[in-house]
Formats: sequence, C-alpha cells, structure tokens
Amino acid sequence: MKQPDNRTVADSYCRALPAEFEVLVTLQHPEFVQEFPQSGEVIRGSENFRKVHENYPGGIPGDEVQRVIGTEDRWAVAPTFTLVKLSGAGDTFTAESKAWYPDGSEYRVVSILEIRDSKVLRARTYFAPEFEPPTWRAEWVELAETS
Repeated sequence: MKQPDNRTVADSYCRALPAEFEVLVTLQHPEFVQEFPQSGEVIRGSENFRKVHENYPGGIPGDEVQRVIGTEDRWAVAPTFTLVKLSGAGDTFTAESKAWYPDGSEYRVVSILEIRDSKVLRARTYFAPEFEPPTWRAEWVELAETS
C-alpha cells in the first residue's frame, strides 16, 4: 500500500482540525508533539491532544450548538477553523487558518507541521487576534484583501 505524500498528509491533518479525532490519530506520528509557544505548553501524544480538545470550555469543536442563558440568550460553540493556505515542501509545511470563537472574535492561526514517516510528528501553532489597522500609518499602507 502506497503511503500518501507529505503534502496530502499536511492538508488532511489541517482539514480534520480541531476535532475529527479518528482522522487525526491516524495522521499523528506515534511520537506526536503539539506545541503552543505563546503559552509555553507542550502536548505529548495523541491521547493528551484529544483530552485537551475534549475538555475545551463550551464543548468539543464541532459538537452540537449549546444554549447559554445569562442576561441575554446567546448561542455558544467551540471555535471553528478554516484552512486558508498550505505551503511547504519536503517534510515541513506551514498552514494559515482562520478561527472563529464563540464570543465573535476572529483569530489568524499559523501552524508549522513537521512530517516523518507520512505522519505529523510535530505541530507548532501560533494564535493571533485580528485587529483594526492603526490610523497613524494609513498614509503608507494599503489594506489587503481578506480571506
């Protein structure tokens, strides 16, 4: 049986995030490591990766919508991710994604994936909120088309 090429592995992995665990575990290397440099966290192994996501406040991403009652009715779900661009070659790929959180905030997400033996060995993921450009530099910049 022919193993998938590394780009196919990276693409399939990104599209299965964050909660298609049955797919993700088949794509994660036995020595899989997820790093979140901004918080200094390291998740070792597929089981710990799954447990972190299963215990996400508000539910597992992709689960049914939950109703939260407070001062006003609101619908809450865990974040959703959309792959915007995948680039790279060999055994290293960079995935750019957008994430939408239940509070309405949008984040840009960048993941650097290292592939070994047709599996994701390491994922290093950075999250950054979207923000309005400052007016002080408007004279020298143009606004990019958003995706």
